[in-house]
Amino acid sequence: MNIRRTHFTPAFRTILVTAAFSCSAPVIAQTTITSSTTTSTSTLSTATVTATTAVVPLSGVVSGGLESVTFSGQAQVGTKVVTDPTFGSLPTVVLTIDLSNLTGVGSSTGKKYVTSNREILTRRLSAADSVQVTFPFQSSGGAAAPLVGMASFNLSFDVNTLKLTAASGYIGSPR
Repeated sequence: MNIRRTHFTPAFRTILVTAAFSCSAPVIAQTTITSSTTTSTSTLSTATVTATTAVVPLSGVVSGGLESVTFSGQAQVGTKVVTDPTFGSLPTVVLTIDLSNLTGVGSSTGKKYVTSNREILTRRLSAADSVQVTFPFQSSGGAAAPLVGMASFNLSFDVNTLKLTAASGYIGSPR
C-alpha cells in the first residue's frame, strides 16, 4: 500500500489554516462534524473513499433587489475524499452542500424567504479550502422570480487521514 506524505510540516499547515480562517467573516456558532468512514472501492483496486459530514451554522445578509434578506440556519456539508493510486493523482474531494435548512426574513416586508439549493463540487484535497457557491432563493409561497445569495465556506482537512476536521461559513451577497 502506498502512503502519500505531504511536503508541508505540521507547523506550516497550522499557519496556513490559521491564515485561511483569519480572512473569513466571524462565526459564532459551532460546527458539528460526524464520524468518518473509509471504504475500499473495489477488491481489484487500492482506491479508497473517506466520507465525512458536517452541520455548519450559517447566517448573514443578502443585499440588493427589493430588500435586504437576513438568513440563518444550517448547511449540511458532505465530503468524500477519493484516492486513486493507480494513476498517481492527488486525492479528490467530492463536496456536497445542502442549503435547504436556510431561511431568510426580508428587512422591510418581514416576508419569509427559502431555498432548496444543493451543490456538488469536485476539488483537489488540500489542508485548507475556501469554497463559495451562489444559491437562488424566493419568498415562501411566492411566485416572484428568484433572487441570488452566496454561501462561503472555510474547510480544513487532515491530509493524512483524509478527513474533514473543521468547517465554518457565512451568507452574503454575490460579488
